[in-house]
Amino acid sequence: MRHILRKCSLFKDKSFIRLVALAAAGSGIAYDLGNRNSDWSSRVSIRAVPHYTFSSNSLFPSLAPSGYGNPPLSFSSISSASSADVNKEPPKPCCGCLRRDSIANAAAKVGPAVVNLSVPKGFHGMTVGKSIGSGTIIDGDGTILTCAHVVVDFQGFTSSSKGKVDVTLQDGRSFEGTVVNADLHSDIAIVKINSKTPLPTAKLGSSSSLRPGDWVVALGCPLSLQNTITAGIVSCVDRKSSDLGLGGMRREYLQTDCAINAGNSGGPLVNIDGEVIGVNIMKVLAADGLSFSVPIDSVSKIIEHFKTKGRVVRPWLGLKMLDLNDMIVAQLKEKDVLFPDVTKGVLVPMVSPGSPAERAGFHPGDVVVEFEGKPVGSIKEVIEIMGDKVGKPIKVVVKRTRNTSATLTVIPEEANPDM
Repeated sequence: MRHILRKCSLFKDKSFIRLVALAAAGSGIAYDLGNRNSDWSSRVSIRAVPHYTFSSNSLFPSLAPSGYGNPPLSFSSISSASSADVNKEPPKPCCGCLRRDSIANAAAKVGPAVVNLSVPKGFHGMTVGKSIGSGTIIDGDGTILTCAHVVVDFQGFTSSSKGKVDVTLQDGRSFEGTVVNADLHSDIAIVKINSKTPLPTAKLGSSSSLRPGDWVVALGCPLSLQNTITAGIVSCVDRKSSDLGLGGMRREYLQTDCAINAGNSGGPLVNIDGEVIGVNIMKVLAADGLSFSVPIDSVSKIIEHFKTKGRVVRPWLGLKMLDLNDMIVAQLKEKDVLFPDVTKGVLVPMVSPGSPAERAGFHPGDVVVEFEGKPVGSIKEVIEIMGDKVGKPIKVVVKRTRNTSATLTVIPEEANPDM
């Protein structure tokens, strides 16, 4: 290279020489870009230096006059690959990574187990249409998980099929199913079919590890269009029923932006691993991308209640509760200097008249800090500890103004299913 530069210096009185060395496979070419009438060129041999990349403008700033407007050039040299590199296997995809076929694979695992449900509806002895929905076969014995509002009377209409449901599988087989159990509060129901041939089933996953932003897939039969798949992400993992203006007892939903429509109700919400992590239940009609599902962890508990008790047993205290955190506590202290010194707990803003909580001595403004001997910091913890303890006394420690404490004994009652 130094030899070439020395040779080029002989032409400095005629024109400006721009030298470009292209190192590739051990050879290069030198060009005179200064004098466009010159046909001078020279082929030289340059020993390749592996794995170097540089820009012409940064390495040879004096060789890039603005008058010529030549684009930036890149120089690189790649060493020959060894036989070991050639025979090396490509890296395996990471676990949990979204690949080109991730959604298709997840849908393929669950799709065969997704069914179309149809129930004739009547009013005063007249057939006025039918209720359509979706379901998922979760057991080889023909157990189908779906929504209660698909198979049970919700609005004064009665099923003219007397608990019978028309079930159509993805493979075209049809069965007559029977409604075994339904819980109106959670809107979850179980339908059973009998088959002499094997049935496809879907695996239940866990909803507790879901995070906002996780990819999910919704499967079902919207408008009776079987084998319909939509995809989206989890928007919220604990959307409260009160946020949606729904009355009654507290419920939590998974919020997603998957497209669901009439007929999707009861269909599965699936994670990228092809596991059912929710039951699609409803959407907001006046908006796009606001769909809701019952978390599968809650559904699993409901199914267990169906098996052991024949119904879902829910204890009722008669308390309206609010989770506390440092910011809320600081704000409450600004408004009331007598608010108890707590770092976490569950605030009781209201006590229902005549409820077990009122009889136990709860007051508005109490902060529950201990429930059945365990410290608590959220409503979810209180519900988990309480479980299905109906008629059994529970010890509760509350903090009150001026940092006074009180230990109360409350006996939960079974909640009214219509609440």
